[in-house]
Amino acid sequence: MKLPSAPASLAMALALGIAGAFASALPLAAGCDPRPDLARPEQAKPDLARPDQARPDQAKPGKAAPEQPEASRESHALARDLPADLMLRLKPLERPGRHIGGCFPGRHPDQGPRAWGRATQGSAWDPFDGVYYTLAARRDGAEAMRVMTWGDREQDRVFVADTKWEFGRFPHQGLALYRPAKDAPVRFFAQASVFEGKDRKAEAKAFVLNLLEWQKDRGAMAVAGSWTLFDAATHAPCQMNACLSPDGQTLVCRARRLADGVWVFGVWKTAALFAALEAKGAGAGPVDATGLAERVFASPWGTRNVALQSLATDGRLLYGLTSPADLKPHQIFVMDLHGRKVLERRPSFEGFEIEPRFHKRCVEAEGLFFARVAGELRLVMDVSLAVYDRPDENGMPSLKWTRINHYYVLF
Repeated sequence: MKLPSAPASLAMALALGIAGAFASALPLAAGCDPRPDLARPEQAKPDLARPDQARPDQAKPGKAAPEQPEASRESHALARDLPADLMLRLKPLERPGRHIGGCFPGRHPDQGPRAWGRATQGSAWDPFDGVYYTLAARRDGAEAMRVMTWGDREQDRVFVADTKWEFGRFPHQGLALYRPAKDAPVRFFAQASVFEGKDRKAEAKAFVLNLLEWQKDRGAMAVAGSWTLFDAATHAPCQMNACLSPDGQTLVCRARRLADGVWVFGVWKTAALFAALEAKGAGAGPVDATGLAERVFASPWGTRNVALQSLATDGRLLYGLTSPADLKPHQIFVMDLHGRKVLERRPSFEGFEIEPRFHKRCVEAEGLFFARVAGELRLVMDVSLAVYDRPDENGMPSLKWTRINHYYVLF
């Protein structure tokens, strides 16, 4: 992969009275809250001691944003005996990601459906149709998928289609595109939804991986097959965060052991999954794939939730993303597919520089995905911001919280 040009330096601003020191203070969920990042701005409990967390009725349009603290200067070194090509690929992670603009300018926010103002969740790029798929979530468990054209420029990212809100179809996050050829159907590996209805859960489905097929003419998803990946007797329900290598051959999902709370990652070859599905029949219920994994390894970070938001793999390495649903930094953790620790990236602040004049409730990195940027395959991070008193299309302050999404090339 070609290395991107050196990114512009990030503005660092948030006057919290604490300088730096986020590397050891980053809060990571050791548990498995299935919907950790869906607190609506109007329901969030602000910390009134922090000016950036003022309640909407106290915020004043146009008020300058407070200064942000600097990121920790602690350096997280790469594994020493890493192959030279991987050392070169990962070196850009020493710097902040390169901003390549936002999304969805081609659709007016009042033109519904599924309000583009919601945070991006699962993220997947289709190289054949040149589009980007992302999930949206409601607090009651309903989910929808949104589609936009993908391009290097912000103005090229325009709404294409979406699905209706529904229960029992999409996971909260983790959308892995499986499309080995242009004439192949658009399919996704995605965890089965645990929400059977409004606020009604079936936790056993958390261990099932579905193969979803996008039916463009109907604007809907159909289930084309399913597998059980982890044993419910020894693992806790959580977000699997399914990811697939760009060549479509290697699938990785995660789980958490009941015995000790350690996170584990399973590696499957898609050829083995499809062979088992064909042998049993697509309509015969989930295939037991617990014995089909090439390996299941414990996270080198143990009980630390290093993939709270997203997972991505290039077939050699696994990239975990964690980012709290507030004004704390993002962090990326890199391991190989045998569980060896490769890199713990220092906490970063991509997105904090966006809309500096207005209050932010959160700057939340939601996903990692591979996509073509400037003709090269890149690892991209999408960041969702909740911004208060952002101007509307007439330049007038909109006295409510708005979700805006921006993208950063990491390497």
